Amino acid sequence: MLSKSARIALQARLADLKAQRAQAALESIPQAGTGDAADHAGNIDALIRLGELDARIADLELQLQAPVVESADPLAAAVGSQVTLRFGPGETPETFLIGRVEQASSGIDVITPSSPLGSVLLGARAGDEVTYRAANGKTLTVILVSVEA
Repeated sequence: MLSKSARIALQARLADLKAQRAQAALESIPQAGTGDAADHAGNIDALIRLGELDARIADLELQLQAPVVESADPLAAAVGSQVTLRFGPGETPETFLIGRVEQASSGIDVITPSSPLGSVLLGARAGDEVTYRAANGKTLTVILVSVEA
């Protein structure tokens, strides 16, 4: 299931990948003439890039088949929410998107919902303190400053 904002982010990412694919397709067309091995290597690189883009596009198109749902609690963090976190007293708040890496956009990092931090943020509301165990084994606490759907 996707939130409306998650669907919009995925659609934007899909459009970007399709534009990249169109460019890679142009680069994969062999130039007229004989050319040397270096010329052909560029075409091969473009063909490999086409395959990678096709796989990512197919994955996003599959994700976009999921139904759009409204959060049961619009004030609670959910997949697709933009959250602002403070990692310690006096620290500058940082903004993230809870979602898949494909939903990343310029200037905002993604926290996946299955990560230790992402899993404890789901359902939390502005003002909540959540504790999670980081990859290095340390237990950390963050404050959820705000949630935007």
